Amino acid sequence: MDHRFWLVLLLFISVTSCQPPDLPEEFAARVGDAYLFDSDMESSLINLDQTEARRRLIDQWIHQELLYQEALKQGLQERGDIKERLKQSSREILIEGIIRDYYNRAEVEVTPSEISTYYEENKEYLHFLGPFVKVRYLSSSRQDSLEFALGLLEREPITDSLFAVLVERFSSSVASELKILQNYYSEATLFQDKPVLHQYVQTARVGSPPQILTADSVYHLLQVVDRSALDAIPELPWVQGFIREQLMIQYRNRIYLQNVHALRAQAEFREDIEIK
Repeated sequence: MDHRFWLVLLLFISVTSCQPPDLPEEFAARVGDAYLFDSDMESSLINLDQTEARRRLIDQWIHQELLYQEALKQGLQERGDIKERLKQSSREILIEGIIRDYYNRAEVEVTPSEISTYYEENKEYLHFLGPFVKVRYLSSSRQDSLEFALGLLEREPITDSLFAVLVERFSSSVASELKILQNYYSEATLFQDKPVLHQYVQTARVGSPPQILTADSVYHLLQVVDRSALDAIPELPWVQGFIREQLMIQYRNRIYLQNVHALRAQAEFREDIEIK
């Protein structure tokens, strides 16, 4: 919890901007003309003890704002070493911004044919994504619903079709959980955002009875149905998402390099580049 809190805190401090021209909402804290709003903290409070985390975020923001305002008051922004660091930071931020713009402008549409071709050319190397697991998964905000579903599963032979009926009846996210039921997924990446479930998938014995787990104030019914061999070549449906991401990265990198080459060609034409 503490490591996660401080990581969230660093991200939170780096992205909050707290000097609005007006006050469209009630503020959580103020230091002079700088304001902190609850909306600034919403994403930072996800998966944390919100009452304690909110207090700590507010205290840390106040400390940071006091130091920032005192630094401005003392004119540190005009000091030589600080000015140089600010200049370097601005340069890096602008470069990062233009690269992100190039990536965002690249309209990426990966076709099934491109995915299939990539798979055939690289499938011998895709075993590093394994092992792959097939799971049955159902989540709900109500523990009694999952206990009732588990009771039904204990009285009947468990099949995907029966589990799908339970997903449609009790799930808080029907479409995504039916999709999970229909395919195999990389054990290393499945439920990475839910450590309790992620750990269970990696350690559960194939075919063991479904278990009810609790994570992030939600109840989860989970069973590991099958697991591929570690060095097995995955089937195409198992890795379509990964392949799509790789092709998108390749395409965006090509667009980025094309833009850089175009900028250099224009600069060389204007004789703005000189190498000695």
